[in-house]
Amino acid sequence: MEKTVTDEIKDRLRKVLVDSLELPMEPSDVPDQGLVDKLGLDSINTIEFLIWVESEFGIEIADEDLSIKLIDSLDLLAGYVRERLA
Repeated sequence: MEKTVTDEIKDRLRKVLVDSLELPMEPSDVPDQGLVDKLGLDSINTIEFLIWVESEFGIEIADEDLSIKLIDSLDLLAGYVRERLA
């Protein structure tokens, strides 16, 4: 099955998440949903992660778009990144 643009973005997001927060897991083990609870993210982690995301994709995440909901779901975040890249 061919990967979609969104799948590729999610793969990159998983890698950025693991690298930026030095998580003791493989990117492939990062879940699609519930990241905040499952990975024990706090506000500092999430901001750090989003800065890395901006750098990785060369986008700017608008302040009004910053929310736990955006970070908690790879699907939502990938969709957001994709819109920003368009």
